Amino acid sequence: MAGFESIFLNEVKVTVTEKGEKIVIWPAYLTAGKTKGEGRIVSRRNAVKSPKIEEIEKAARLLNLEPVVEKGKAYPKTHWLQSGRVRVNKAGSKGEIVKEIAMAIKEIREKSKGR
Repeated sequence: MAGFESIFLNEVKVTVTEKGEKIVIWPAYLTAGKTKGEGRIVSRRNAVKSPKIEEIEKAARLLNLEPVVEKGKAYPKTHWLQSGRVRVNKAGSKGEIVKEIAMAIKEIREKSKGR
C-alpha cells in the first residue's frame, strides 16, 4: 500500500509541475440553481444561471487566466452529465477566482443584452 501511495503522490506532483499552477473550474461552481452541497462555490448573489464552459473560458480570458477547455469531462457529483470544465491559472484563492469569473460572465451577458 505504501508503494501505491508514493506512486500516486508522485503522479500528482508531476501533473502540477508540468502544467503549472492550474485549478479546475466546473460550471457547477457558478450555477445559481445549485446548492452548496451540489457544488456551488459562489454566493447566490454572485451565481450565474446556466453558465456554459464557453462563457467561463471567455471570462477567464478577459481576466488573463489562460483558460484551457476540456469538453468531455464530467463533474464528479453529476458523473452522468458531461458538462466539461475549464482549467485556469491559479492567481489567488479558488473562491476569489470563481467569484471573479462569475462576475465577468454577468458583465458579458449585460453587454450582450445592450446590443
